[in-house]
Amino acid sequence: MNFLSNPLVARALWVLPLLMAVIAVATTRAGFQQRDVAESGTVVEAEVTGLNLRERSEITTGQVGLRYAAPGAETVEREVELPIILLKEIEADLLATPEGETLILPIVVSDASDQIVIASHRRGTWLLTFSLAGMAAIGALVSALLVGGWNRFLTREGDPALRSGGVPAQA
Repeated sequence: MNFLSNPLVARALWVLPLLMAVIAVATTRAGFQQRDVAESGTVVEAEVTGLNLRERSEITTGQVGLRYAAPGAETVEREVELPIILLKEIEADLLATPEGETLILPIVVSDASDQIVIASHRRGTWLLTFSLAGMAAIGALVSALLVGGWNRFLTREGDPALRSGGVPAQA
């Protein structure tokens, strides 16, 4: 019996579209928060305390360390994950900064949210987040169609591995 043909496994595959839908909803929520921060947040100057960029052949990730004074709060120090294109831009700015000086990065923050938006990329930040939410929603829809089709096929036709005959002999 094929692993995916097991009725329990075939039904458990519904976890994949459900997970993608949860990711789409959470990312959409973050996109709305980023848009609100970008449009009505306060611009503050953040000191770049570090850049951690890991480039591998299969994946590139990284974070930037920021220290800033949030409006109505004390100094905050955070590690923030950003898209690689923004990290590369910050890395170039760090390399261009004279020795002994710190890089100051204008960011947009809000008391109502923990989202941070780079001031020079206000619109692009939340648009990118909404596009990621859209990709997750499309992934949820497509995987739901595939899992539903596979479950329907198994209900109608049974396990294809258990069918008799059908494979012609090779000459």
